[in-house]
Amino acid sequence: MSSLHKLMGAVTRRRRSPVINYSVTLLLVGVMTFVRFLAPAYVAPFLLYIPVLLVVSLAFGWGAGTLALALSSLIAAWFYTRDGMLDGVDVALLSQYVLVGATMVWICHALRRSVVQNEAMLDRLNTANHILVDREAALTSANAAAEAAKEVAERANTAKSDFLANMSHELRTPLSAIIGYSEMMGEEISDGCEASDLVDDISKVERNARHLLGLINDVLDLSKVESGKMDVYAEDFAVDDMLRDVASSVASLISKKGNTLKMQLPPELGRMHSDLTKTRQVLFNFLSNAAKFTENGAITLSASRITDSSGTDRLSFAVSDSGIGMTAEQVSRLFQRFEQADASTTRNFGGTGLGLSLTRAFAGMLAGTVTVSSIPGQGSTFTFTVPATFVPPIDEQASPDPDVIADDEVGGDVILVIDDDTDQLALTTRFLHREGFRVQTATNGRSGLDLARRLRPRAILLDVMMPGVDGWSVLSQIKADEMLAPIPVVMVTSVDQRNLAASLGASDYILKPVDWTQFGKIVNQFRLAEPDGRGTVLLVEDEAMIRMAMRSTLEDDGWSVLEASNGEEGLQQAADTKPNVVIMDLNMPILDGFGFMQGIRALPGCSDIPVIVLTGRELSAEDRNKLRGASQILNRGDFASATLAERLIGFRT
Repeated sequence: MSSLHKLMGAVTRRRRSPVINYSVTLLLVGVMTFVRFLAPAYVAPFLLYIPVLLVVSLAFGWGAGTLALALSSLIAAWFYTRDGMLDGVDVALLSQYVLVGATMVWICHALRRSVVQNEAMLDRLNTANHILVDREAALTSANAAAEAAKEVAERANTAKSDFLANMSHELRTPLSAIIGYSEMMGEEISDGCEASDLVDDISKVERNARHLLGLINDVLDLSKVESGKMDVYAEDFAVDDMLRDVASSVASLISKKGNTLKMQLPPELGRMHSDLTKTRQVLFNFLSNAAKFTENGAITLSASRITDSSGTDRLSFAVSDSGIGMTAEQVSRLFQRFEQADASTTRNFGGTGLGLSLTRAFAGMLAGTVTVSSIPGQGSTFTFTVPATFVPPIDEQASPDPDVIADDEVGGDVILVIDDDTDQLALTTRFLHREGFRVQTATNGRSGLDLARRLRPRAILLDVMMPGVDGWSVLSQIKADEMLAPIPVVMVTSVDQRNLAASLGASDYILKPVDWTQFGKIVNQFRLAEPDGRGTVLLVEDEAMIRMAMRSTLEDDGWSVLEASNGEEGLQQAADTKPNVVIMDLNMPILDGFGFMQGIRALPGCSDIPVIVLTGRELSAEDRNKLRGASQILNRGDFASATLAERLIGFRT
């Protein structure tokens, strides 16, 4: 029965054209008629047509069945009348055949329709079943995802709860020490102790204050990273000097547990153009982490300059220790925020679990990578690899360069670059920044001439092939202008016409593509003279204690120091004395640092005085834009006042 049902279902589901249906019906009727001619005469003429009625009615429907019944009845009647007239028996037989045949056609049609309906119902049920199965699978998957998300959320919540508990402990510890030692020193001073007896306590207060400041900075940095408001401020610096500065900063931390610091620095490290603060922070985190988990061991800071497979110049920094090491599972959790390699480290070693996660975030912002290898009981090695030259994303490249001076700034080591090729402008500007020059650019000859008259730069770098006014015309107009004629002009072009350039007054000639070594030798001729000796420093700071500390340090180094307690007083001092260097705070009464910066650049003869900004606030991109032209921007928490004199070495007169 099952096989018959499947056969009937297969037959009834097939859809053919009416031509085929009726053609096959006529063919079958014809074949049976031919067979009837071969059958004995006593065989009833309609018996052979009954199978045809059954087949065509099931296969093609009632139309084909009715056609077969009509034709077979006519042919059967013809067979009866071929030998004579129809008698009553023949008519009765024919009537019975027509009645039986019609009943068969009707039954087959009803059966066919029932099978079709059943098959359609089965198809719908199968479709609905597939939908239910798919929905059940999707629901199972959603439940699994929700369960996984719940577990992740619970782990994150637990980690943050642990972090808050750890952070509370970490903040209270140095704060309690600061308060305790301060109260103790107050009592001892009241008892008339000698100042020398307070040196150790003061150093402990300072150490705990710096530790507290570091914790606060970590939390603030984390909030800025998560909100996407952490910016990269690239500058040019010597790698060797930066590494020795970092090593000096962590020396006391490393020696605290009897560890020794070894440095493996090859001579060819050179310079890099990146975010100095973030690079120092990454290395500081590595070293402090090594010092925390190593006791009476060795910590090694090494560096190398490499070129990767894509030809990019990179610097690789590694910090190795002989400490407790980590398992593979601990390493996998190492860079997760609010977590540490093992919960026991919180109790045994302290910490908040933020340092290494911030390290990886900083490395990513500088297009670098952080890797770690560790063996339990033998130590760990953290490696930080970063491009030697930071290339900002395209949207950041389109923003104004904070190192480029404003149009109204005149004098100083300013070089004007005139070139219509924006890529060449970017390369030249970056090179000049690395060499310590300030740069202004123009993309055509006419605007270049206007800037030259307004800025009177130290030198002009000029392309030849430019639209509108070409380089030869610009050079001729510069040398014809009495005010601009003394300015040296260097032709930087792909056109080799040295004789023409010399005849028009060009001081030098460089062919593109630029040989940067030769280029550096030429532009270094245009630096401002730096005679030996100290000079005068103007301190613009509203805190008297800070002024006193800085004044003492600078005077010990041979500087002459002037003081001002606010920006307005500082402008008056600058106008009267023309100091060699200005050190200013940003947050001051009457006139703040931003207003002072704008005011000193407007004073006659003060537009090129180096200004060092000293602040404890976090600077936004808008703040840094307002401070364009400042020689250095230093954070109070990043250095001790004793190192301030070292920062002024480049500004001696």
